[in-house]
Amino acid sequence: MGPLKITTALDAQNNPGAWVEFGDGQAPVFVTQKHWVGFDFDGTISRTDGTGHFQPPFPLGEPIPEMLATVKSLLSAGITVKIFTARACDPASIPAIQSWTEKHGLGCLGVTNQKDYDLIRFFDDRAIQVVPDQGRSILTALRCVA
Repeated sequence: MGPLKITTALDAQNNPGAWVEFGDGQAPVFVTQKHWVGFDFDGTISRTDGTGHFQPPFPLGEPIPEMLATVKSLLSAGITVKIFTARACDPASIPAIQSWTEKHGLGCLGVTNQKDYDLIRFFDDRAIQVVPDQGRSILTALRCVA
């Protein structure tokens, strides 16, 4: 992915935030200071193809540079980023993930395995996006339009 197109601004109620283009050709989304963007850890910002990755002690993978650039672009615009990972089911794993994010220039990010209403976007290698309120995947919807 790489850095996103981001323009800091105020919304109609003078709340600070930023207009973010999360994908090529997508309309910008206004992200306020209360919102956050989630990134899955394994397979999204860190590689899973290292030796023994899926075996105890489940080592943390090497960074994926394009996704680090995406995270850094959000952080530089003042947007909150959290790591959203099943690894957080074990609270003891959180400090290791935070050390990894610090080591790779992202600072000490929040790590969670829970969504809330302020999660505005989520990047993941396993998720399948669906069309809101329609019960079909976005890929199916795109094939119908093409």
